[in-house]
Amino acid sequence: MKNKILIRSSVWLACILLTVAACKKIEDGDSVTFGFSQPFLHELNVNSAYVYGQGATHIYTDIPQLLAVVVDTVSGFEGGYGGHTGSDTLKILKSDITWPDTTSIGGKLISLSRSNRAGYPIVVSTNIVIAGAIANPGPTAMEGVYVRTSNGFAIEIKKVFNGVYVIDNPGGAGTVAPFPYLLYNYITSSGGDSLAFPIQENPCGGGLQLVAPGAALGLSSAEYTANYPPSIVATAPLTLSWRVLEFSAARATSVNPSGSLCQWGTPVRTFEKQ
Repeated sequence: MKNKILIRSSVWLACILLTVAACKKIEDGDSVTFGFSQPFLHELNVNSAYVYGQGATHIYTDIPQLLAVVVDTVSGFEGGYGGHTGSDTLKILKSDITWPDTTSIGGKLISLSRSNRAGYPIVVSTNIVIAGAIANPGPTAMEGVYVRTSNGFAIEIKKVFNGVYVIDNPGGAGTVAPFPYLLYNYITSSGGDSLAFPIQENPCGGGLQLVAPGAALGLSSAEYTANYPPSIVATAPLTLSWRVLEFSAARATSVNPSGSLCQWGTPVRTFEKQ
């Protein structure tokens, strides 16, 4: 009788130990999956925009082979990017790009849309701006670092060609992500400088234009271009001033709504070269 009780107790004990071991294995296992979730960018290696002078040949080499890594879960990144195994990872490569014409002047949008295994899409995009040379550049070199006089925020104006520059934070605010725009300096009939900033597409798909600090709101882009270019208000130090105006579309006929549409308000912004 004692032997039977001993055998039964051993069996029960074995069952309890197996159950505990099984539970522990589930808790510590590294192959547990948590299903699919909406993807998010775990790694982004492409800039928001690239700017080149026409004829540049390094556009393709500047963009990395691995544009982005997308994951489906936040359960951990052991041995890979997504989940515990990495099996939920989606890599977006340069070879996935359908390239636009990068030889003609203007802005080019590269946008890639890929879906994960659960069918959720993710979009990675960048802008390529091709600038052309101008025949009558102004005499003053505009490139350099400028500081906004009202808040001390530094921006940089980069030269592409004589008289052709790139500015990526025209409002001088650290809360706004950089986005490239073309600023021009033409020579006047008297041999001086004349800034120009034609309406250009902004990150929201509308238009942006720099206009004279004294320009009224609510006019069309064409009126600003003809009568209210951004200003050079001093030469020692070189000081530039303008309003940043936004439009519903990057067209000459677009009318400023007398307020903000995308990123910028309408106050006058003044910058001194350092």
